[in-house]
Amino acid sequence: MTAHVFDQAIALTPLGEGRYSGATLPAYANMVGPFGGVTAATVLNAVLQHPALLGEPVALTVNFCAALADGAFQVLALPVCTNRSTQHWTVGITQGENPQTVVSATVMTAVPRDTWARNDSPAPTVPRPDELPAPAHPPPVPWIGQYDWRFMRCAMPVLWDAREADAS
Repeated sequence: MTAHVFDQAIALTPLGEGRYSGATLPAYANMVGPFGGVTAATVLNAVLQHPALLGEPVALTVNFCAALADGAFQVLALPVCTNRSTQHWTVGITQGENPQTVVSATVMTAVPRDTWARNDSPAPTVPRPDELPAPAHPPPVPWIGQYDWRFMRCAMPVLWDAREADAS
């Protein structure tokens, strides 16, 4: 089975010690280089392939230092801090004969843990918006007039009886 073009675009070949090689694909060309989203996915893929990976991605920040040129590139993914449940990474993409950094990134991963949870309260039964009166007074600032506000008054529940429902 042939890999999807996205999988081909973020594909990396391990070179050892957190180093990978990859190449851009014409399918993701965008003006001066590949689309930024596929570049960010390539950064994340380097972390996900790294043998020292701990947990799942939680945060990703990508800085586009220069245009990523069409063709080959190298990626270096380094875990810079690992503790019991989180890991912080720096990732760089370089290109050229005298490798120049074109992308720098930070990634945070974490081991999911059980934590407290609370189900949502069910939505109250309310009339349709067009059945409620529009405000009779002019808005205090002009931008508020760009919206059709409808307000409903109701009391807070008297009895909190744990009849919450899951929002999913």
